[in-house]
Amino acid sequence: MRDGCGDEWWIVFHSDGWAALKGLGHESPAWSKHREKLSSALQRSFPSDFAQFTAEPAFRWEETSFAYFHPTGAAGWTRANDLTAFSAEDAGDERLLAHIVGAPASYAAFAADYYETKVDERIVAGIFALQPITASVVNSLNPSAVMRDIAEELYGEIQYPNGR
Repeated sequence: MRDGCGDEWWIVFHSDGWAALKGLGHESPAWSKHREKLSSALQRSFPSDFAQFTAEPAFRWEETSFAYFHPTGAAGWTRANDLTAFSAEDAGDERLLAHIVGAPASYAAFAADYYETKVDERIVAGIFALQPITASVVNSLNPSAVMRDIAEELYGEIQYPNGR
């Protein structure tokens, strides 16, 4: 996710069962004060099982204000910032991730603002619940798109459960 204003985050769901996320809140107090020191500390805080993720140049680790990891079989996510000397600093993650960790209403409000259109919270709730994405759902979110236009990305790239 890139917002076009300097904030971004990347997430990987690995086929081995682990997941990891790193991001940049470019106006956050943590980034403003610590920059590369914070980025390096976050990268070093990851367990060695995540070496593939932390070594990936495309994720721009030199510009990182927050990170999370979820080891295979773990019950939840670990906030990497909490494993560093910068744990108490506002890294921008709460603001940037609110729409994906909150309720469907949070995402619907984000999407309505970002895309400047009405977004039905019930549709978002269905997607959060991994209900099948039908032609009707696609049309309600974007009347100019059709299912065949998004099917490869939806089922192939993103691997949304295919409920057809």
